Amino acid sequence: MIIDQLERLRDDLRSLEEWSLTDAELRAVSTEIHRTIASLTETAVRFAGAVEDRTIPREDGAASTAAWLANETGIARREASKIVSLSRLDDTRGTATREAWASGDLATAQAEIILKALDQLPEWFVDEQHDDAEATLLKHATEFGADDLRRLANRIVEVVDPDSADEIIGAQLERQEKQAWDETHLSITRMGRGRSSIRGVLPDVQADMLKTVLEGLASPRREGAVFRDVDGDHSDQEVGRLDHARRMGLALCELVEHLPQDAFPQAGGVAATVTVSMKHDDLVRDLGRAMLSTDTGLSASQARRLACNAGLIPVVLGGDSVPLDLGRSVRLHDRHQRIALAKRDRGCSWKGCDRPPGWCEAHHLRPWSKGGDTSIDNGALFCFFHHHLLHDSDWSARLSHDGVVEVIPPPRIDPQQRPLRHARHVRLRPRVLEPV
Repeated sequence: MIIDQLERLRDDLRSLEEWSLTDAELRAVSTEIHRTIASLTETAVRFAGAVEDRTIPREDGAASTAAWLANETGIARREASKIVSLSRLDDTRGTATREAWASGDLATAQAEIILKALDQLPEWFVDEQHDDAEATLLKHATEFGADDLRRLANRIVEVVDPDSADEIIGAQLERQEKQAWDETHLSITRMGRGRSSIRGVLPDVQADMLKTVLEGLASPRREGAVFRDVDGDHSDQEVGRLDHARRMGLALCELVEHLPQDAFPQAGGVAATVTVSMKHDDLVRDLGRAMLSTDTGLSASQARRLACNAGLIPVVLGGDSVPLDLGRSVRLHDRHQRIALAKRDRGCSWKGCDRPPGWCEAHHLRPWSKGGDTSIDNGALFCFFHHHLLHDSDWSARLSHDGVVEVIPPPRIDPQQRPLRHARHVRLRPRVLEPV
């Protein structure tokens, strides 16, 4: 009885004690476990197809085979849908692939890639071409993992029909692109506690464009650099090297704040611009809160930082919430001032940071709320991260007598508060030769 056999298999697996195995045995057993998982998955796919063919889900009152499978087994609907999708692939093709999968010689991800690649071959291909494509991909599967195999599978036509490859692949890409556009969507959902969740689907080309920019922003400043948290009270606390997903999230925040205003859509002659409103006393004291035109609240310190950038216009309110002043370009360093700052600072002014001028923000050394003007002498370039740090912590910056921006650490970092300069502004002493 198959059920008894499966129960015995589960019992045997439960009795395995990894601590009792040698290193060599642990390697071998781990490999065989994954071979067994692949074999069982192939069986699950075949049985899901049989369940659907016999209309069992309908008899049991399920809306779909995937819903029935998820309900019966407790697995996620997405996983159930994947199993059902694999069961619907043409079973007259890919016999060798299915056999390798069933024996555990092929991982499920690899089998899925090969079967779908065979399923997408042109209808006019003869059996010999299908067999050639399958044999080629099975050979590659012994050398490459799923990610590399997928790239090779996308170009399998080049092997079996090199003369028509460009035309066939081009038509295939066009179909995929149209489907990708049809399925493109994005949702932004409030989660509470100042957070929003972003979920969606993008076409590969546009996703790669976004990913390339974000990975450039998220890359470590230098080998061995320590990332710091930029949140609230922990702005200068070392938290070790942040993982890739965390850096990518911070990079998206940085990118959003640097979107070019001249590319924004116009509505009634006004660009789609966010404004921030706050009371004058709160702005001066750096206390209290502000409110975006989207009805989102933010702290006074973040409002002051954002007011340095062109993507947000400050509206200063009096005691009765009446606008006292509407910030315009005079609040911001204009293009010519930015060019001058770039020439002087040559990038982020924070010691050890390698952000170029194009990804820096113009920071008011003396805050505008405390009488600071928007001038070159009162400005300094800092990257997104270090601009955050200056506004959210007790670090400060100043322009020295020789025209170099210096960062002043808080007493808890350096009791003497010795100013820090970027290495690009440190003048090397000429070498003095000792007399012979």
